[in-house]
Amino acid sequence: MALFDRFKKNGGDAAKEAAEKVEDAAESASEAVQEAASEVAEEATEAVEAAAPVEAPDPGTYRKVHISPGARGWGNGLDVKPEAGKDLVYSVTGGGIHPVAQRIADLTGGKAFDGFKSKADFHEIAVAVIDCGGTARIGVYPMKGVPTVDIHGASPAGPLMRFINEENFVSGVGVNDITVVDE
Repeated sequence: MALFDRFKKNGGDAAKEAAEKVEDAAESASEAVQEAASEVAEEATEAVEAAAPVEAPDPGTYRKVHISPGARGWGNGLDVKPEAGKDLVYSVTGGGIHPVAQRIADLTGGKAFDGFKSKADFHEIAVAVIDCGGTARIGVYPMKGVPTVDIHGASPAGPLMRFINEENFVSGVGVNDITVVDE
């Protein structure tokens, strides 16, 4: 019995040691993820600040912007101009208002709107900004007639790809891919 108890005790110590190693690894991974997220947020903020400054239009007025595909993006580009009752720049990126959505709102006079924290009717959305690599969300907004800007360089894909075309979708967009259109 004494021999069995000794193995039992050593096994328990090994399990504790393994659990501690797993806990340390999880803590290190968590710190790495937080650091990476912080760096991405800082880079996005710097990109917005570095983008050519343009004054916002007067309150209650709207301006048209052209949104070009990014370097590895898809589409010809979109012209977007909000209007009364259809002025939401709907950010569905899972981290608050994405810098691309904020830039569109700032330049057009539209209202940046976090689509994860609250909901709006499709007829109120001037443009949707998404971060989908090509499954369902990539086609939801085009299917509903909402111009869609994907921050990833995705092309039409997924079960709703038949609704995506060059008149309602552009991808790979960064803050510097948005310019004011003189009318």
